[in-house]
Amino acid sequence: MFSLTKQFNKTIWLIIISTFAARFTFFMIWPFMALILHNKFALDEFEVGSFLAFSVFIGISCGFVVGNISDRIGRRKIIILGLILQVISLILLGIADGLILMLLASTLQSIARTMTENPGKALMTDMMQDRDVKDMALHMRYYMLNVGAALGPVAGVFIGVTGQQTTFFIAAAMYGLYLIAAAVIFNIEKPIKRSKMSADHSFGHLFKLLRQDYAFLLFVLASLLAFVTYAQIDVGLLQYLQQENISNITQLFAQLLFINGLTIIIFQFPMLKLLRNTEPMRRAIYGVVLFFIAHLIFAFSSANQTYMLMLAIFTLSFGEVILFPTMTILVDRMAPEHLKGSYFGAAALGGLGFSLAPLLGGLMLHQFGGFIMWLSMAGITVIVGLLLYIAQTAKRPELLKQKVG
Repeated sequence: MFSLTKQFNKTIWLIIISTFAARFTFFMIWPFMALILHNKFALDEFEVGSFLAFSVFIGISCGFVVGNISDRIGRRKIIILGLILQVISLILLGIADGLILMLLASTLQSIARTMTENPGKALMTDMMQDRDVKDMALHMRYYMLNVGAALGPVAGVFIGVTGQQTTFFIAAAMYGLYLIAAAVIFNIEKPIKRSKMSADHSFGHLFKLLRQDYAFLLFVLASLLAFVTYAQIDVGLLQYLQQENISNITQLFAQLLFINGLTIIIFQFPMLKLLRNTEPMRRAIYGVVLFFIAHLIFAFSSANQTYMLMLAIFTLSFGEVILFPTMTILVDRMAPEHLKGSYFGAAALGGLGFSLAPLLGGLMLHQFGGFIMWLSMAGITVIVGLLLYIAQTAKRPELLKQKVG
């Protein structure tokens, strides 16, 4: 299985390694943004959720347009511009002393992240022809992303920078290094295939295709709802612990995030090998079932029961190991070659669930408390499973039918 990595080129390794490094530094601070907004700007749970929802919403909404533009002018140009904006936005987040500048910088950062991550995934598939190698590259990228996300918060707590705005400068420096490396390698190495010049890349063609692609639309809706439930382990869980007056909240939250990342580190590739003969859509449903179980554990456990919280996070993370890498593979298989970036951008609209999650979670926590919030998330996962089940046999345009597998 790992022998496939021998076919990775410089561009693929750049994206994989840079994803790890950038996420490692960024996650020293981003999961604790809710604490900064609460402690420095005195925002309540709903206001924190609204703040984070706005910036994420704008960034993800741009993903559809960014993906289509990347099909027209090239992914590498979009990635370079996105990295420049990443550095600028992170510096602004580090110096922001007012709520308006904080909001503008956070929104810019969200847009920049869309410009680097989705075209980056599409670029990886442009560099290869073999499907198994593509799948391994996408799995490896997701794996390294989570290694960085797992170690970042723990490293931040260990060196004492967690919850401090100045940590954004470290993340800015890391993205600066990514920018320099990308500029060099993109100049050396070209994709082995390009978007067909004769193909129609227009928004009109894309909308016409998507309107007929019911399986893909159901998949995007399922993704959106899945992200709503999953994202509660970030802002929703942190605010839940804060609402329950849990002591040493920063350390506990960092430990839970570490369990999330460690579970992925240990189990992602064993699960990939175990489920390699299972159809991707069905594999995704297995992950959703584990999400459902995890939210029930959260709902029926006390916030003071640390080991139950850890069990819930472990179960959710095990579902994530199966679900999220599979989602990326499904997008790659569903997308027509000349609209690969557009399909990744359209699929990213499912990430609006990350935008809705803090808003919905903050509102439910503020009005009804943690039990109702977690129970509602469990209910939503049932809908996700049904949508994915229907998507397996839903209608697709004739030229795309062979893509689902």
